Formats: sequence, structure tokens, C-alpha cells
Amino acid sequence: FFLGAIKRKVELEWGTEDTEYLQKVHTHVEGALNELKPDIIVYNAGTDVLDGDPLGGLAVSPQGIVKRDEVVFKAARSRRIPILMVTSGGYQKRTARIIADSILNLHNLGLI
Repeated sequence: FFLGAIKRKVELEWGTEDTEYLQKVHTHVEGALNELKPDIIVYNAGTDVLDGDPLGGLAVSPQGIVKRDEVVFKAARSRRIPILMVTSGGYQKRTARIIADSILNLHNLGLI
């Protein structure tokens, strides 16, 4: 079901940093939600995009990951779409703290 609905290809260069990454997240999350009108969002909030991750190849900061999650949750909230966040990827010890910081941020903003 999901693969039939996913029609967006988002390409990122090796070493992409926060500004470009977050711009693409915002653009493509908004676009996808305008196209699909889903009943629920299953959000795979991977942290392998984090700068220094041995497999991800991107250079997103911890603050960029927190902001990314905020962008996704705000988009879901503005459309009144329930969201299930799962974590994946991320092969550094510090990812647990970053995920916790993101969840606290979402809570403090009233998004969860």
C-alpha cells in the first residue's frame, strides 16, 4: 500500500547540511500531504542523517533533527492527521539524547 502511494524522490548530496535538508523536508512533507490526504502518518524519524553517522552520509546537526521532527508534526497537526513516530537508523551513542530532546520539544510545543 505505502509503496504505491510514495511518489516523491528527494535527492540529497553527500554532506547535505541543515538549511538544505530542512527546506526539502518542509517542501516535500507539505507537498505529499497536500497530494495524499492520509488518514494517518507513520513517520520514520531516522537519525542516520546526523553529522558523523558512518552510514548516512549527511551532515544534519542535532538541532536540525529536532527541527525536522517539529516540521513534520506541525504539518500533521495543522491537517488534524494522527501521527505515529518510529525511530530508526542512527549509529552514534548521542542519538538517544537527540531523540529525547526532540520528543521534549514536541511536548513543549503542544504537538504531542
